[in-house]
Amino acid sequence: MTEQKVTARDYHRITSYRRHQLTPHTLDWAHQPMLAKRYPGLTRVPLDRRAKLPAIDFIDLMNRRQANGSSCSDALDSQTLSTAFRLTHDITARAMHAGTPFYYRSVASAGALYPFEIYLAVHHLDGMDPGVYHYDLFDFCLTTLRHGSVPEIPPVDHTVSATFYITGIFFRSAWKYRNRAYRYVLLDAGHLLENLRLALGALDLCFSIHLDFDDERASTLLGLDPQREVCLACVHLHGGGSGAKKPGEANPVGPLSADILQASTVSEQEVAYGDILAIHRAGNGFSNTHAGALPPLHVLENQPSSWVDLNVPDHPGSADYARVLQQRRSRRNFVVAPALMDGFMAFMELISRRMGTASSMPTACRSAITLGFLVGVRMPIPPGFYLLDPDAKRLGRVSDGRLIESMAAACLDQMWLKHAALHLLFMTDLAVLDRNWGPRGYRYAMIEAGRLGQQAYLAATAIGWGACGIGAIYDREAANLLELADDGVLLYLVGAGPVKTR
Repeated sequence: MTEQKVTARDYHRITSYRRHQLTPHTLDWAHQPMLAKRYPGLTRVPLDRRAKLPAIDFIDLMNRRQANGSSCSDALDSQTLSTAFRLTHDITARAMHAGTPFYYRSVASAGALYPFEIYLAVHHLDGMDPGVYHYDLFDFCLTTLRHGSVPEIPPVDHTVSATFYITGIFFRSAWKYRNRAYRYVLLDAGHLLENLRLALGALDLCFSIHLDFDDERASTLLGLDPQREVCLACVHLHGGGSGAKKPGEANPVGPLSADILQASTVSEQEVAYGDILAIHRAGNGFSNTHAGALPPLHVLENQPSSWVDLNVPDHPGSADYARVLQQRRSRRNFVVAPALMDGFMAFMELISRRMGTASSMPTACRSAITLGFLVGVRMPIPPGFYLLDPDAKRLGRVSDGRLIESMAAACLDQMWLKHAALHLLFMTDLAVLDRNWGPRGYRYAMIEAGRLGQQAYLAATAIGWGACGIGAIYDREAANLLELADDGVLLYLVGAGPVKTR
């Protein structure tokens, strides 16, 4: 696969799993990637773990409108940032596995490999010097990578107080998943992005999410080795005094030292997978021509035969937001148990609340994903395959039947999935992605699937269910089961439902 010809369709099909055609491989435990970046000798700025977490109900937070203009909080300072980092990416528990400590986190990750990192560019923020910083999860501090004024990437028309950057380190996932790892790096970036979006919303901060920017310039700003680590998303904080910005020249940004770039290397022996580099680089030359389009995605051969309105219960319950983050886990111990209509409808409402026109994501992301779900037995609606229409707040029945066990088989025979009450299906049409947005469209779709997947994890936790995401799929087998169009694919699946309790 050459960089000149690579498309989303090419990469996805080249990295597809096919039954009886998987190449066995063992994990090189001697060269397992490090899960933390280190910058020896650089200045570290401690964050305040005692910063008070907001007392907000998760369901109320999901229903809250994003702050804008005069409704923004003015308390944009180092204390607020400490809280934002805790709510975005935090350690939630510690356990010992084979004599080695394992740290549970508030963010879902394929294989618990955590290929993402967070950086912060400070422009004008009370209590912090301008510059670029790296977030150290384990020591809960920021490492200073640059001092002084830095450019806003991407440039926008309103004042930016600070910018969060989410990056992905290829080899952390490729160590296990090889050339398919780009899928998981993007999904995991989406998981993290959703936590960040919720955190900023809980703090009443004004923000804007950007997936389109100058890739090379972003890598230079953050001190990344672009062969190993790349920027995937930018989130600007606009602050309470956000307003029209005076035009001015962007500050030049020069390369950082080789020692800083070296931190993108996470193992003494890494393998570079050409397919990963090819699809990512192919998306670097992005043109914004079609980014505002809202094309219909013809993912299915058969359209829904009937629709059912989402009837949200008057009192959907409550769940403390911070506690939901602390309790989030990947849970596979599903049990076949009856679900009440109110609980089912509350879950559907939660996962659809920030989709479609209500989403704060770029328009292309809203268009890139079609959300469907398989319903199992003992649910308040008949078993079958349904689509979710988030804007009209309705469910469309595509086909009847008990498909969950067959889908579990299509997920590399992970038969524990057959006990889940629901399979959430994040689907796209690869031809539509390539036609409208070129190879960069693959980033939109996968990051959005991961973002919504994290939302499903948290919604399940809030109502007392369990959830577990699956990216290991016999791709064509799953598409055939769902009767998707020729270029329709299942990108990601999240099983959800009642689980065994202690």
